[in-house]
Amino acid sequence: MRLLCVYSFLLFILYCVTSIACFKILVFGGVGGGSHYHIVERIAKALAQRDHDVTVYVSNMYQKHRQAPPLKFVMYESLVTLNTWESVLSNITSGYLSGEGFFSQIQNQLKVAPLFFNLMRDHCHSALVDKQLLNQLRKENFDIIVGELATTSLLAQALDKPYVLISCPLPASWQYSMIYNPINPAYIPTVRTGFDHHMTFTTRLMNTIQICVDHLFIMFSILSNYDHLKETHNIKPDVSTYKALGQAELYFMNADFTLDFPRPLMTNTIPVGGILTGPAKPLDTELDSFVWGSEDGIIIFSLGSYASIVKQDMADMFARAFARLPQRVIWKQRGKKPSVIPPNVKMMEWIPQNDLLGHPKTRLIVYHCGVNGAYEAIYHGIPVICLPVFHDQSDVAQRLASKGAGMRLDINTVTSETLVEAIERVLNYESFRSNMQTLSTIFKDKPNHPADEVALWTEYVVRHGGAGHLRSAAYDLNLFQYLLIDVILFLTICILIVIVVMVTCCKCFVVTVGRKLFSRKVKSE
Repeated sequence: MRLLCVYSFLLFILYCVTSIACFKILVFGGVGGGSHYHIVERIAKALAQRDHDVTVYVSNMYQKHRQAPPLKFVMYESLVTLNTWESVLSNITSGYLSGEGFFSQIQNQLKVAPLFFNLMRDHCHSALVDKQLLNQLRKENFDIIVGELATTSLLAQALDKPYVLISCPLPASWQYSMIYNPINPAYIPTVRTGFDHHMTFTTRLMNTIQICVDHLFIMFSILSNYDHLKETHNIKPDVSTYKALGQAELYFMNADFTLDFPRPLMTNTIPVGGILTGPAKPLDTELDSFVWGSEDGIIIFSLGSYASIVKQDMADMFARAFARLPQRVIWKQRGKKPSVIPPNVKMMEWIPQNDLLGHPKTRLIVYHCGVNGAYEAIYHGIPVICLPVFHDQSDVAQRLASKGAGMRLDINTVTSETLVEAIERVLNYESFRSNMQTLSTIFKDKPNHPADEVALWTEYVVRHGGAGHLRSAAYDLNLFQYLLIDVILFLTICILIVIVVMVTCCKCFVVTVGRKLFSRKVKSE
């Protein structure tokens, strides 16, 4: 009886402690594509597993995820449908897969890009327009808000709560510099350049120009849209979106130095690349039978969720290449189907990519190099043939190629012969698999999974009422002060004054000496 009482008392104490440690956390479900949502959902689950009261604020685009336990969901009506979102992204990727000339692709991107940014704006507006829903969230009195960049900062300001932000794609230079992380174009390539970190003069010049263009475009085009939304919804309109982004307690970047190139980071910037990685799950019976039935293993071919092959000759080119291989190929098919599907190829509209990568029969993935899938390949140690399509995919491809974990090909110039040669090279040279296995070992050698790392740091912020002690004084400087332009101007003026004084003194000295010499000469004559 006494033992039972002691046991009950200990359980009561344990319950009290866990109740005290429980925080109310709002996770914003993101405004991007599916991978953006899945990243924040994985973070929400990591927080919920630590016994926190987690609510996910998400659009009805992700209605099917509403019952994902143990999360609670509050859904808002999105002005953007999932079909519209996928259509715009498919149009963007189709511009790269059309096989047309460089300038035709640029023209297509300029035409589609405004549609994409309008979608982002409409997503954000959707999350803020329902005042009754916002009042409901306000009454919940959350301890902190977690979500993706600009829209989360607006939502947090509307609810007047602290927030931490996460970047879901491979972070761009403007995202790092926005939070005053040092950016040196000499050795830090920005996204969409596809450069290595060892750059020539030409690539350093192009990288510098790209960084400057990106900053100007973000400041005066993208973030100005959010400034307009702040005014429309009366969300602290006196605080610019750029400044609001700088007021986050912490920044989680979808980067890990296993894949990314080394760079300096501020103390409130935490790399958490690979949030979606994890052990493989069993395949369904039909797919598992197909995989095990291949004596030479399998190859995965995927261009992601949005890239569609729009030309028949490109689909046929891939089919001819795969038909020459002894391995079986699982092809995630979007767009045109090949005229003849080889017997060793299984085409699927959706594939369990992570589970296939973790299968012992998998030898290689031919992939567009989305950053999340790249981390999955690293996690399972599977080398990659990189066929980047758009945005940061060329950068991810270059990072994998630079580390000897795969080969990079141009999707618009690749032929069945060059693709087969690349596949045979990666499969036959042990260095590719060995290098990827090394990256896998390094990636896994960390105390916490990236999603758990986000959860731990989020708890840290709430426990200490913020993370101001990690915030640099750089945030309090304006651009002229931060870049030392005022100091440089002052020193330049001082140097000019010294030069002018010295030149004047020299002139006076020369004139005085000249006059004396001339006077002596006259007297001697």
